Amino acid sequence: MPGAAGYEVFGRVVSSPEVAGTGTPDVRAVDAFGQRSLPARAEVRAGDDGAWRQRVLGFLEEFDDSRVERTVHLSGRRGCVTPSIGSGRLVVDVPCGDGTAVMRPRVPLVLDDADELGRVAVVTSAAGPRGRLVVDLVPGTPDLAGPVPPADAIRVVVDDSVAGTRGAGVLHRFEVVLTRDGVRVLQDGVEISRSAAVPKWRQASVLVGVTAPPGRPGRVEVDTIGISGGLQPVEEVTETPVVAGTLRVLEPEEEAPGIGVARTPLRNASSARLRATVRLGDGGDVNGLVAQLGPARIPLRPVTESWSGAQDAELTVAGDVPAELLGPGEALSPFVLRMPGASQAQVLESYLEVPGESQVKLPNAPEPPPPALPVMTAEFVGVTPNEATLVVTLDGSATPSVAPVAGFEVHVDQQHAATVAMPGGVGGRHELLVSLKGGHNVEVRLRPEDPGRQTDSIWLELSRSSR
Repeated sequence: MPGAAGYEVFGRVVSSPEVAGTGTPDVRAVDAFGQRSLPARAEVRAGDDGAWRQRVLGFLEEFDDSRVERTVHLSGRRGCVTPSIGSGRLVVDVPCGDGTAVMRPRVPLVLDDADELGRVAVVTSAAGPRGRLVVDLVPGTPDLAGPVPPADAIRVVVDDSVAGTRGAGVLHRFEVVLTRDGVRVLQDGVEISRSAAVPKWRQASVLVGVTAPPGRPGRVEVDTIGISGGLQPVEEVTETPVVAGTLRVLEPEEEAPGIGVARTPLRNASSARLRATVRLGDGGDVNGLVAQLGPARIPLRPVTESWSGAQDAELTVAGDVPAELLGPGEALSPFVLRMPGASQAQVLESYLEVPGESQVKLPNAPEPPPPALPVMTAEFVGVTPNEATLVVTLDGSATPSVAPVAGFEVHVDQQHAATVAMPGGVGGRHELLVSLKGGHNVEVRLRPEDPGRQTDSIWLELSRSSR
């Protein structure tokens, strides 16, 4: 329906014309005032025949086992990225409204000698409205590529700026195809972008970054990650996160907090490796980067070539734990990272790797988040000495299920001035002509249909000289 603000389908209200579900339900369009259209039959997207899987058999993770650590390293800010397993998918919840999860399969992409050099496939909901999918191909074994990837890396970004229909919470298959002529990006088998970039390497790690829409708790699902090539063995390691006494990288002789780490993961280990990712400041000598782990100082070296030393670049480093630290013993204190000229470099992640198959299981996924209110924005346009147009926009496109609204109110100088009713509304754009002289404080209050939900409001200042 042209001009529809949303749709009523599968017993819920959505803003996107694409929604995940089973069967062929009736759909009613919802206009900007909450009015419903006559029902129409939904158009069902053609099913996936699975033939594409035959092109990514070098590594195929479909998240049927909750022991994801066996095949994938997962990075994400603690407290803001919470992984779990549900219905054969990796579920990433972002409770703080700002977070990215990055997955590194433990098998690299190895290029072929054919016209198609290699292929990576990702089935995910991450590239929906206001979300983001990033696929980085980086020589070495970095855990993060950051905002400034290494010079030889190939980065593919799929977000709202890239063509294609992608509804909130809807899975799509994205394929990065490397050829002798450049890079092609496919969505569900249809090309959506291309580049003339040709890899300068024969082997690279695959980093898959998924970002939920910002500003509110969100969820992203990853159904499959596939990499082309011959079947390769997966290195068997068990990871143990270790948190530095301070997340700031210290100078070589700077006093360290007396906070260490337990020796538990080293107690029965025949060997161990410490890995860390550091966000660089505006200086510092990476060649002098070490980890102080109790009495030992472990040199840490970049795990990728052509790394960037620019400010805010994210660099993964690694070093072998000395044999004298293996086995039983007291806690190792302090644990900090040190670097000459550290200049506000920060530790983003650090963990120990010891040989052996991981037994760590991700928890079962919690229930999906409840319907969310549309995001409200408001601004004045066409301001004259006597009038102004107040534009209020309600956008629910970034959530798989929208909590209906009853309307919104406009208050001028704390006095009620207008109400726009839209019972059962889902979103839309509304313009109100306001006749006012001089300066005023204007508040727009969103009114949910459920009175028990917390409301939202926006304050605007209308400021201009009156005649």
